[in-house]
Amino acid sequence: MLRDRVIIVVGGSTGIGRATAIACGQAGATVVVGARDRAKAEEVAGEAARAGAPRTLGLPVDVRTSEAVDAFVSAAADTFGRLDGAVNNAGIEGRMAPMHDLTDADYADIMDVNARGIFFAMRAEIAAMGADGGAIVNVGSVGSFTGLVGQSVYAASKHAVWALTRSAAVENAGRGIRVNMIAPAGTETPMLHRVLQGNEEAMRGAAKMHPIGRLGTPEESAAAIVWLLSDAASFVCGQSIGVDGGYSATLGFNPQAALAD
Repeated sequence: MLRDRVIIVVGGSTGIGRATAIACGQAGATVVVGARDRAKAEEVAGEAARAGAPRTLGLPVDVRTSEAVDAFVSAAADTFGRLDGAVNNAGIEGRMAPMHDLTDADYADIMDVNARGIFFAMRAEIAAMGADGGAIVNVGSVGSFTGLVGQSVYAASKHAVWALTRSAAVENAGRGIRVNMIAPAGTETPMLHRVLQGNEEAMRGAAKMHPIGRLGTPEESAAAIVWLLSDAASFVCGQSIGVDGGYSATLGFNPQAALAD
């Protein structure tokens, strides 16, 4: 599906990013994994290689600085001669608190990674793809379209990801660069476990909020990303794909789950 493609995964050390790097390897792509921790990036690159990637590379990248992002994208493109696809998954949940209790630093921490980091990444990736075209997939959230209690800045940052996705899509579609987003709901990732503080009862409650009756897996989000990167999605541009078990279709309210309690 992605044979002979060079794909970078920004924020690829855990969760959806890790699953995506492995899935891209299974689909035959050359995979470059970027993460703050170089050792973790190299570890996931090795997993992608074992999954079938013909060539892999793990590199450090801190999306909070444009210089680091530019260097990462340039290193990937220079090493393998081109860039065909990119997945922008770097993100943090930040401190959960009501808006009136959040600090300037809380706001900056989240927006620097989740919004500015996506901007820095797309800017570098689009420039690297140039006239050859390619595909970019950003990882948003159901919070890209809804308010979130205790996570107002996180939701704002994910709204920004959706706006950046659509703007980049319409600007670059004529150049052969497709830009799309996935919007996961509750997914079994280290981030979700941090948000719910490892509380199993809270995890079960979160699962009930999804009409499908369970949380998603990182591999399910990765499958959607691989499809968006591939020629099978060649006419899909500027779209958000909800990988959310029906969550967004009900705005998060599931009467059957409520009655079950």
